[in-house]
Amino acid sequence: MRFASGTIVYAALRAIVALAVVFSALHGGRRAWPIVGQAVADATCLAFLVAYVDYDLRASLGWLALPLLLYVVGWEGWGALRAAGTESDSAADGVGGELLGWLGGFWRFLYRLLLVVPPVGAGMFLVLGLLYPGGWVFPSMPAPLSCTPATVARGDTLTLRMIGGHGGELGVFTPAHGFLYIVDYAPNTAPPSARFEYRQRFALPSATATGRVMQAAPPGYPEVPIFTDTGTYRFRVSDAAEVSASLGCTIRYTGDRKAP
Repeated sequence: MRFASGTIVYAALRAIVALAVVFSALHGGRRAWPIVGQAVADATCLAFLVAYVDYDLRASLGWLALPLLLYVVGWEGWGALRAAGTESDSAADGVGGELLGWLGGFWRFLYRLLLVVPPVGAGMFLVLGLLYPGGWVFPSMPAPLSCTPATVARGDTLTLRMIGGHGGELGVFTPAHGFLYIVDYAPNTAPPSARFEYRQRFALPSATATGRVMQAAPPGYPEVPIFTDTGTYRFRVSDAAEVSASLGCTIRYTGDRKAP
């Protein structure tokens, strides 16, 4: 939590400095296209920093993080090369070129080291997380399996959200019927749309959701309503043949909603 808060504070301070750079360039009569290019790079750096500590933004960016990262690296690298090769009055020196150029190369280097390297590093980790899921642990990672809401009344819809890879079976321990199968493992020949292991969200209307109970006699899997008695319901995602059941979440069912 402290790391996430520090990152947000750093991102806010960087945004303030970036705005100062842009306004300095505008009042200095610079050409429009370098200013726009710099603004896009600054906005991308801000997005990288926030996405590093915020799962929702990280998921929204997805593979867009890769071209954005290439753009920032190319823009800042080109600006650094221009600044190193010439002392001309350029608006495209990269971050800090307009504001700190008159202070000399050392301050320009320090500016890039403190305000360019961290967001670019964050962007690289975002891409790494896409190329190798689970290869890097980000702050504020949600639970692999979550159930919302935590308290369900009749008529509510329970939503299961699964993060990353998971098994292909879904079941629930209920107060009335014991364990119920909700989704069975699909064979390898089934299309991806029919395989539960590719699902990231699964909705269960409390009034109509059903599960199957396995019994010895008579043979078969009778289908029964899931939500009947009040109490605690524990949902479980597992692999085929219940070899692994490491993902679970618990909710409380309260029955009919009481009139106000």
